[in-house]
Amino acid sequence: MGSPNLQDRWWSSETVAVVTGANKGLGFEIVRRLAVEGLTVILTARDERRGLESTRELHGQGFRNVVFRTLDTSSGESVEDFADWLRYAYGGLDILVNNAAIFHNDNKYESAVETVRINYQGTINVIEKLLPMFRVSSAGARIVTLTSWAGRLFSINDESLRQQLVDENEFDQDFLDSVVQRYVQACRTGDGGPNGYANNAYRFSKVMINSYLRLLAERLANRPDGHKIYVHNAHPGFVHTDMHKKLKQCMDNETYIREVARGRFGSEELIDVEEGADTPIWLCLVPDIPSGLLWSKRQVMSYL
Repeated sequence: MGSPNLQDRWWSSETVAVVTGANKGLGFEIVRRLAVEGLTVILTARDERRGLESTRELHGQGFRNVVFRTLDTSSGESVEDFADWLRYAYGGLDILVNNAAIFHNDNKYESAVETVRINYQGTINVIEKLLPMFRVSSAGARIVTLTSWAGRLFSINDESLRQQLVDENEFDQDFLDSVVQRYVQACRTGDGGPNGYANNAYRFSKVMINSYLRLLAERLANRPDGHKIYVHNAHPGFVHTDMHKKLKQCMDNETYIREVARGRFGSEELIDVEEGADTPIWLCLVPDIPSGLLWSKRQVMSYL
């Protein structure tokens, strides 16, 4: 799939895009595709060596418009340092792509703590820290978050909680934070049954971050022209990445084949990163589409 039409081209080499967790896989491909479009792209990763290697690879392909900066989204200090550097180096940003995430296919306490820290709290910390730094633009700034089919509300096993999360007018971030705390506590003690929240930490974290992003879209909805910030959420598909490899290792081959065929991972086929990056890139660049929605294959997907 191609880029938005050239007549819709609102960006330039002065447009700054930040991509988290971008030294490999889908994040790396998103950086590459944004670089192809001529933007200034900040490739971030928590591992400096790997981030620099990935940046050098892109430079070798002619993409000198890619810049590396260390960012550990789970560390408040790292997020603070990154924001200070970005403000000094570029004065702000126009596009934020939240790709950094981790996968655990269980509800063990250690898995819950790490998954919540990166997928939920880390994503929120980055967004909230960078929010005042989005630059004025007639096209509006964009926050694009890589989420998952598994982050839809059907993943919540507790019917009462699921119903509470249906309408974003019926909950706030304090409520989400309290649910996250109760889930982690349930994983630690076993009391309250962590599986009553979701079948694994990854699914739970994605439902929670999707819920936060819906609130964020509402919060930013009435900003005046020139100051708009669009919130777009993308399910890239069942993409061949390290996360997919880890998922496959969690089950025997027969179960894996059966679950893929049933569409249990949001798709009946495994796709490459080039195809997986299409919808996120489209959301980064296409003008004038509604905020706060979940997208897959450039089509709206239900949060339910």
